[in-house]
Amino acid sequence: MQDALDALITHLKAVTAVTDLTSTRIYGGELPDADVESMPRRCIVLRYAGGLESFRSHRVARVRIDIFSYGEGYKDAMSVDLAVADAVHAIGREEPAASGTLLHSVGYGGPIMLKEPEADWRYVARSATVIADERVTV
Repeated sequence: MQDALDALITHLKAVTAVTDLTSTRIYGGELPDADVESMPRRCIVLRYAGGLESFRSHRVARVRIDIFSYGEGYKDAMSVDLAVADAVHAIGREEPAASGTLLHSVGYGGPIMLKEPEADWRYVARSATVIADERVTV
């Protein structure tokens, strides 16, 4: 099984509404150096946000992940963010996740419109909380 971050990346890459906007540009941790040269453009970066909470009796964990949706401007970044929010919200409700690691989404915060200070790239940030199989969360 994948860890929760990789499982969420796999899930987002399987959602057409997301990949129609970003293609395969969905990353964990940070933008790859090869993509930095092509910015700003639509892409997604996910990072663990701390706050892991395990429920041993149920073998699940609540995991918080920060999601950064980039675009050529705020409107573009917001369109990516809204597609991501819909895809995350659907986990365990409307459709199963693309991997068995993610079981359910339980909420998210945001969106917050931000700008990379040095690069002048616009992006939208939000945090998502997912319930994942506790054996593979980090």
